[in-house]
Amino acid sequence: MVHNDLGNPRLRKAVRLALTGGSLAATFGVVHAQTPPAAAAPAASDTALQEVVVTGSRISVPNQVSISPVTFVSAMDVAQTGVTRVEDLLNQLPQVFAAQGAMISNGATGTADVDLRGLGPKRTLVLVNGLRLGPGDPRTGAASDMNMIPAEMIDSIEVLTGGASSTYGADAVGGVVNFKLNDHFEGVKIVADAGIYNHSNTNTDGVEDAVAAAHFQEAPSSVNTGAQKSLAFIAGLNSPDGKGNATFYATYRNVAAVLEGKYSYSACTLNSGFATSNSGKFSCGGSSTSFPGRFATIGAGAPASNNTIGPNGTLIPFTNANLYNFGAINFFQRPDERYSAGAFLHYDFNEHAQVYANTMFMDDKSLAQIAASGAFFARFAVNCANPFLSTQELAAWCGGSTAGETTNLFIGRRNVEGGGRVDNLEHTDWRVTLGVKGKIVDGWDYDASWQHSLVNLSESQENYFSTAKIDNALNVIQTPTGPQCVVGPPCVPYNIFSLGQVTQAALDYLQVPGIQTGNITQTVLDVNLTGDLGKYGVQLPTAGSGLKINFGAEWRDVTEVTTPDEEFRTGDLAGTGGIIPATQGGIISREGFIEARMPLIEDHFLAQSLAVETGYRYSDYNLGFKTNTYKFGVEYSPIRDVRLRASFQRAVRAPNVTELFLPQTVALDGNADPCAGTAAQLAARGVTQAQCVAAGVPAAAFGTVVPNAANQYQGLVGGNPALGPETALTSSFGIGWTPSFVPGLRLQVDYFDIKIENVITTIGATAILQQCIQSGLFCDKIHRDENNSLWLSPQGFVVDSLANVGKLETRGVDVDVSYGFDIGPAGRIRTSLIGTYVDEYFITPIASDSTTKFNCAGLYGDICSSGAATANPIFRWRHTLRTTWSTPWQGLDVTASWRYFSAMKLDSLSPQANLSGAPATVANGGIASSDAAIKAFNYLDLSAAVKLMDKMTFRLGVNNVFDKDPPIIGGSNLPGIAGNGNTFPQVYDSLGRFIFGQLTVQF
Repeated sequence: MVHNDLGNPRLRKAVRLALTGGSLAATFGVVHAQTPPAAAAPAASDTALQEVVVTGSRISVPNQVSISPVTFVSAMDVAQTGVTRVEDLLNQLPQVFAAQGAMISNGATGTADVDLRGLGPKRTLVLVNGLRLGPGDPRTGAASDMNMIPAEMIDSIEVLTGGASSTYGADAVGGVVNFKLNDHFEGVKIVADAGIYNHSNTNTDGVEDAVAAAHFQEAPSSVNTGAQKSLAFIAGLNSPDGKGNATFYATYRNVAAVLEGKYSYSACTLNSGFATSNSGKFSCGGSSTSFPGRFATIGAGAPASNNTIGPNGTLIPFTNANLYNFGAINFFQRPDERYSAGAFLHYDFNEHAQVYANTMFMDDKSLAQIAASGAFFARFAVNCANPFLSTQELAAWCGGSTAGETTNLFIGRRNVEGGGRVDNLEHTDWRVTLGVKGKIVDGWDYDASWQHSLVNLSESQENYFSTAKIDNALNVIQTPTGPQCVVGPPCVPYNIFSLGQVTQAALDYLQVPGIQTGNITQTVLDVNLTGDLGKYGVQLPTAGSGLKINFGAEWRDVTEVTTPDEEFRTGDLAGTGGIIPATQGGIISREGFIEARMPLIEDHFLAQSLAVETGYRYSDYNLGFKTNTYKFGVEYSPIRDVRLRASFQRAVRAPNVTELFLPQTVALDGNADPCAGTAAQLAARGVTQAQCVAAGVPAAAFGTVVPNAANQYQGLVGGNPALGPETALTSSFGIGWTPSFVPGLRLQVDYFDIKIENVITTIGATAILQQCIQSGLFCDKIHRDENNSLWLSPQGFVVDSLANVGKLETRGVDVDVSYGFDIGPAGRIRTSLIGTYVDEYFITPIASDSTTKFNCAGLYGDICSSGAATANPIFRWRHTLRTTWSTPWQGLDVTASWRYFSAMKLDSLSPQANLSGAPATVANGGIASSDAAIKAFNYLDLSAAVKLMDKMTFRLGVNNVFDKDPPIIGGSNLPGIAGNGNTFPQVYDSLGRFIFGQLTVQF
């Protein structure tokens, strides 16, 4: 099969996916806050309970007891993982699904997102010390950028899964991640980190044989690559009167690039293996936009031909041996350089006024590299009088005549002379907060704050060809001074019709940068009051404390603008996937909220505690819609050892600026055309002529539609100013057990049920095509070009615009266990396990038609990984088990972690009607045998920390100790964006074992 690669960096698809889509101190530190960790009995004099505000509520409660499930990650956990990127740490939590990050290149936004429950980063709200962190990129308009968070400043991370809109406002649908940064440090601290990936290329899946058979460059036997280093400086001092503190930080991080060609399993882009071809083994794919090129006549007006260039301009048949290996020079890990700095200040003038302020700054630069640009396989009109045409070329394409132009000549020629396409991404972020809080009178406190965040984007794409200039440079005439472009200077002729004739002057003319700038701002004003009405007698006689309430008002303004240059706006750059339009708009909300917590019974027989809480928020948007969100919760402890809790919440997510105002354009949107391929291939997949006629293919053209084996097809996509808000209903039930007869043991089990309606999404081009051939639905959305293609020209596309049409549902169970015990003179063992079981993950593309519903739990593939919410596998079970041995030797702790990912199955093997590929099977060659399943994966991580002296600690560790290869997936079933290097690199350890060291000096 001849392969083609449109060369799209998938950024625009990434934007569309963004649119659609206390623990024991040295253990993993993941504890649901509603059950306090078991501890030794307090001293008799220690009767006071510290009151703190836990994520999910504005009301302080004793002992970090929360009705909603909150997962806690400590600063020690951050250090033990050895990560310098916060998203790498969060991705180890089983509730967190991978999203944009450092391992994404083709389609990278340059940001790092967090996605709770696989419901999409735009449905996860990120806080810093309880206040919103603004959106991270003006092109996506929603998700916050984790690169803004300095890992060295983290005191703890609290992860609330489930809706929390009544407390925090819109976007808290999937949950909340609250980074509690150290704003009270005293002294000086320096943290230096370094790490590198080590890998031996001994893959056993046959990929090395595939690379050798394709005569592509093979990977080295072993690699040490992707070096990372970071340095952080933290300083803090208290005021002389002890009433205030100023904490400052500055950090630097540098991450080196990793090329896919360095690893055997990504040395080429793999074709899936089918039972009826290649014995079910992988083979190397490639692009027909190749070197020295593919020249084919397709359609009426000229004899059919399919050739490449040989010596002296001869034409020789184009075969798979001439494909271009477009995957090898892609970045597996993007290079990145980040500077960040900030300050946290607070001063207590008196009990009525604590003034606080903080500022955070980041400048992050990252490069995303993919295969070289060029004349991507498309129709070009070349004048037949071009002096560069050989006699054979002239005869094949012009009938031997120098008059007129070529007819239906398609050219795919890779710019190997110019090198890979590079996307320079720079985000410069500022965040400023000013506030004052304190006591009004006894029992009443206030907190008023103003915050403003700004993200400036600077993007330049380099080494791209201008399609207009390609046309100019291919139309050449002979003049007395030599060959010249018909249009004249500054055009320089582009001679691709003979080997070795491309000049630097031609490259300088053809290569044009694309430049885009933009910014997104968020301004929030918040005033709230908290009252303890128990001090005024509002208290039940059965309880020891009374009613607490919090109420207030919030004003929030988000404004976005992007300004692409003419090259982007016109879609002139070859390989960008289409037009990149300018966007501009804003959304303002005015909100009022109230929250209350009431103890009903305390310290009674079979009712150690019984309390209820509720909350409500009203939001009025300037776009013409209003929303209401609320919550109800109850917690009950019959005895001290057992605690039950339940909550129900209604949350909303308002459409973001990009979803509302991004103009509609034709761009990449889908990875399959079920009607592309030969008649035999279609028959093997069970696709009939009648089905393809319904999908827009004339009966006479059945079996002739040219496939794009790079799996890149087009859709008409963009925003919709008529969008309304999404609505989520979240239920959770949990039980906690801290048996007094087993000191140090804690068990927490929580059930969650999240339903999101009016989901703002596209149906997905692949899903539309599948529904058309299976059920006759959405066929009117398919628009094929004159060649019956959905990729050869901008006239071929699937209409796939945003609308409030979908529904998402997920249900499952979280398990959280920890246990600490002494082992006599050998020290102490502390262990914890956190795991998540996903029972159901339903996607309903058209909520009004229940027949479109399907369950993706435990599945991956074209449909389930299409990006309706997440493009990554939806594991049935994931867990992390971490055990730390605190040795009797002073300052030495050793930690081992076991990370587990359950097995996955290809979605087309599901019996569900909307997923099943039947009558295609693995046995008849209709479904890829190489991709049918992903086995369960286990990783072992080890680290040790030793105190070198009183003020100095050194930590050494290895993640993925056994250097396990990631699962390998062929191109037929690997989704765009999330799929990179023939795997899911943000999910699995794709670069081998990671060896790291950290030195901390504090004084």
